[in-house]
Amino acid sequence: VSVSSEVSPELGEFARTSTVVANAYVLPLVASYLEMLQKRLEQLGIRGPLRIMLSTGAGGLAGADTARRYPVRLLESGPAAGALAAGYWGTSGGYRDVLAFDMGGTTAKACLIEDGIPMVAREFEAARVYRFTKGSGLPLRVPVIDLIEIGAGGGSIARVGPFGLPKVGPDSTGAEPGPACYGQGGTEPAVTDADLLLGYLNPDFFLGGEMHLDVAAARRAMGGLAGDLGLPVEEAAAAVHRVVNENMACAARMHAIERGRDLRRFSFVATGGAGPVHAWGVARALGIRRLVFPPSAGVASAFGMLTAAPGFEFARSLPAPLGQTDWAEVRRA
Repeated sequence: VSVSSEVSPELGEFARTSTVVANAYVLPLVASYLEMLQKRLEQLGIRGPLRIMLSTGAGGLAGADTARRYPVRLLESGPAAGALAAGYWGTSGGYRDVLAFDMGGTTAKACLIEDGIPMVAREFEAARVYRFTKGSGLPLRVPVIDLIEIGAGGGSIARVGPFGLPKVGPDSTGAEPGPACYGQGGTEPAVTDADLLLGYLNPDFFLGGEMHLDVAAARRAMGGLAGDLGLPVEEAAAAVHRVVNENMACAARMHAIERGRDLRRFSFVATGGAGPVHAWGVARALGIRRLVFPPSAGVASAFGMLTAAPGFEFARSLPAPLGQTDWAEVRRA
């Protein structure tokens, strides 16, 4: 089912009703969370004003009271902050049109940024039954930074697909137990295991040296997949890495085509814990020739919140035929 107010007034009304219902459902949860957060900050002696990141419009910051009243505006605010960070770093490097690429442990997200400003969508879906399938979630009629989500991350599990080819995701090992190389009990081959075996990760300098990666465990996990594919372990790892890159490039390409954009004129800003590892492969598949690797890419969303300005977007609808429009009412609105 495609939910769009332009296609059907009934579906448009459903999107508006869903927004109201979602707002009412999450309001008490967000209110109690923010109250707890404020109390703990006070206990720590932190007296500065609390600002909450929004996912709407240009991704502004709002006060805690505003966040309590409009909790639906907080959905996807973390990735939205990552997009703001990518826009900031791209602009700082002289590239105002960028593709923001944020790849973490379970998903990758992409956002088109033009003239330093992320593109905005007027509605989006939350709580999809089929995680990456459009039309399977709850349509929300709120303005959001236009992000696409791809089922690929460092923890995405690799296996043999129905045609005997490697298939990656959308299921993930999560943070616990995580990829096999984390040494926390994981046994299934994940993207991070493949990246480690290919030499893209330093086993002795993961998390800045705070965590050691188990190369032998990664090899054992990838060995099972390699046997099923009839390939050496390193070739199986390379296949997993390439499949992930192609999946993400395909999703980004379709996103750009739907918006009438040619990605070859954009620069590529890689953030997230796994973003820089896969940036070259994804950018090459998209025909993008300029890559930006910002410092501390793994905490880009946190940095993006520091670049966001205070702001809140309001909208009023006054439907009427143009010839019968009450312009005094428009001005009052």
